[in-house]
Amino acid sequence: MYMPSILTKHLKELIQELALGYGWVSLLPSQKAGALLFLITFIEPQLGTLSLVGAVCAWYAGALAGANKIERPICVFNGLLIGLYIAYVWHISASAIALTVMGGVFAGWITVVLGRLVWSSVQLPILSLPFALVAMLTSAAGSSLTTLQYNPYLAPPAMFGNQVDKFFSAIGNFYFLPNPFIGLLIACIIFICSRYYLLLALLGYITALSWLKFMGAAPEYLANTAWDSNAILASLLVGGLFASPSLLTACLGVLAAIMACWMSLALGRMVEVVPLVPFSSPFVLASWLVLYAVVRNTQLTNRFNILLADFPERSFERTMINMGRTGDSGSISLALPFMGIWTVSQGFSGEYTHRGAWRYALDFIVMKNDKSYTGKGNQLDDFYAYNLPVLSPVYGQVWRVVNDIPDNQVGTVNVTANWGNCVVIRLNSGLFVIVAHLKPNSVAVYQGAWVSVGDLIGYCGNSGRSPQPHIHLHVQTADDSVSPTIPFHLASVLISDKTEAMRYELAVVPKEASTLLSAVEGNAKPFYLFAGRGLRYRVTDQKKQNPSEWTLHCEVDLQGRLVLISSAGARCIAESTWAIFSCYERSGAADPYFDLWLLACGYTPTSLQVEHWYDRYIPARLLPKRGAKLLAAILWPWANFAKSDYYRHWDEEAQMWRQKGVHTQQVSGIEVTTEALIAPQLGCTHINAETGGEQYTLQASSYFQRADMGVPAWESILDESISFSPDV
Repeated sequence: MYMPSILTKHLKELIQELALGYGWVSLLPSQKAGALLFLITFIEPQLGTLSLVGAVCAWYAGALAGANKIERPICVFNGLLIGLYIAYVWHISASAIALTVMGGVFAGWITVVLGRLVWSSVQLPILSLPFALVAMLTSAAGSSLTTLQYNPYLAPPAMFGNQVDKFFSAIGNFYFLPNPFIGLLIACIIFICSRYYLLLALLGYITALSWLKFMGAAPEYLANTAWDSNAILASLLVGGLFASPSLLTACLGVLAAIMACWMSLALGRMVEVVPLVPFSSPFVLASWLVLYAVVRNTQLTNRFNILLADFPERSFERTMINMGRTGDSGSISLALPFMGIWTVSQGFSGEYTHRGAWRYALDFIVMKNDKSYTGKGNQLDDFYAYNLPVLSPVYGQVWRVVNDIPDNQVGTVNVTANWGNCVVIRLNSGLFVIVAHLKPNSVAVYQGAWVSVGDLIGYCGNSGRSPQPHIHLHVQTADDSVSPTIPFHLASVLISDKTEAMRYELAVVPKEASTLLSAVEGNAKPFYLFAGRGLRYRVTDQKKQNPSEWTLHCEVDLQGRLVLISSAGARCIAESTWAIFSCYERSGAADPYFDLWLLACGYTPTSLQVEHWYDRYIPARLLPKRGAKLLAAILWPWANFAKSDYYRHWDEEAQMWRQKGVHTQQVSGIEVTTEALIAPQLGCTHINAETGGEQYTLQASSYFQRADMGVPAWESILDESISFSPDV
């Protein structure tokens, strides 16, 4: 029994990674798409057979060379391309099969070896460079084998004519099937997976074609270079696979396409002497040139993620959720450095001192009745902010302390010691946070100490360039007087702009005259994230006659992230901090109950002070209406998100928080309402959801721990006497 189970697991792993490898040829990170593309290769049985031989040999060679789960599909992708190339050039025979086995093994092996060398030196993926190298060697070796017979070239049949046929033939040529009909099939699969991909393919092809015509490139020199396929792949990779969709990333994809067709022309002429063809090397080199530059440009790094290859629609969703919840990805998150309500006296690019390299900074004062002082305001003690405690806004190490600069008299400044008494805190990222203008001899920390958010570091003073007592806060790149400041935002605050009521913001850059209050940490958490811990629910669905059972539990993934997983196989990443419980990256199986749970609880401030908040970027695919999901798929990106409006209050009778959310897709107006009860130290025990007359109810019946090595399983039955009654 043991051996068959190992064999079954091995075969399942092999099949899954083979399917992913076939998808990677078209830069589609999808096993389902890869399975369809695998079948398409068997339109020409010879190509399909040898591609499978090359793929399997490359997989085993890569595994023998130590390839991991991420590397093995890349080995497959390079090996199957070798098989496709051999089947395209020569008739299938024992010699062709032997050559495919050799080429597949070699491609898989050097994918691992060269891939790790390239990654360690320049942090770029190896792509199809192993295929290009092995294909050149195979072409040279094959010409000396007398047992191989060349396939005659047959012009593909016309479909639409002109450049349309050539475009689809270029896509078919990804799999050495330069046929417009087959290319159309592959384009349909690409379209189903990603509409944006097909747009990038068109942009890359049209731009490269226009550039070659403008430059006067001779067609006979381009015939054997696959310039069009190289250009399309470069556009897809740079503008889509590793990028969040935007006009800028699309332009960079087009730039990569132009570079690829240029190098196809140049390398094609160079290797004619051998004679060889450049295969996919122009695509690889062009992609490397663009990616190497953009990921090292600090203004562009937040638009690219080399470590996470994904469909552009998913990358766009991830980017927008991140920006909507936590601000620009290049911004540093800080807590408020004080208790109570303070006012921003000078914001970013302020008119007094926050200029030029020091424009990203905030000044805070305390105001009452539109004044920052009481009495005449000619003494430091008259100012409300003076001598109030100052707190650490981050977790980090105290790098430097200044504690002996005298306070200024009201209205005067010390330009020699600009920051006055200050505490400089070094972050793990190597950046430095400065909290300045403290009272002399009030600093409560020492150099080398580690501080956490909320620790006392000193008291507000009037030292340095400070005409009245206030707190100055900024982040800079190094601990010196000339280092520029960088963007940051304040996390989990209650904020009011002038006369507005206080609202909750998870991440905000306040404007001048805004008043701020820290949202104190609380335990209003819908789920407590411990590995193996879970909740069991009884679900009532109008579509089903009998209640069903549904579970939600937490696991740790390979990257060390906490993941919520439902009994249906739906999953998402979850984080729980002092400020927020947040879920993102919904993936896995379809599960409407999981989606409703995420709508009701997936973005929940933990502070008990927060009664009203918004989430502007809820994925519309979570709404349990087919119309909303269809619009999100078709009208991307305009219908991709819904706006959620949340209200919460403490229910004295139930001794729980009652949390209501209204989730609306902006384009269609489709609306879903959710209401949840959140119990302290337990989580979400009840959810009621309604949309278009359909109602769903989830009621927690037990709390459990899954068994693990050294951890016994247990389950605790919950009191279900508290019935869910919607708030009116």
